[in-house]
Amino acid sequence: MKQYETIIVSPPNLSETDLEALVTGVQTELAERFGGTSIVVTRWGKKTLAYPIRKFTEGYYVLYEYESQAEDCVAKIEARLRINENVMRYLTIRRDEERKSEARMKERYAKRKKHASDEGDSEIYSDDFEMEE
Repeated sequence: MKQYETIIVSPPNLSETDLEALVTGVQTELAERFGGTSIVVTRWGKKTLAYPIRKFTEGYYVLYEYESQAEDCVAKIEARLRINENVMRYLTIRRDEERKSEARMKERYAKRKKHASDEGDSEIYSDDFEMEE
């Protein structure tokens, strides 16, 4: 099962009912039409944008975390988001691949640290340089 995150930025002038309809609409489409399971919706609220989009300097952010077995799930949901006028921007990433690469990086770091301590080069890998866990 592949794990994904999709973040949506919508205009700040949407009414509460329109925003709620957008959030629940995307959630139900993920579940029913595109085979998404374990859907977690996190509303980040209004945030300042890095640059103006459609003359707006703020946007309402919503994060969807979900799993899907379908190969074309991301393409289909992004096609739906592309035509929705209440979505200014969206981005989808595949989290399971990212978590695998993070685990590989931690393993490499641990091997290097062990190798350095075996050779007495421990000052290279001080506590200040410790990776986040």
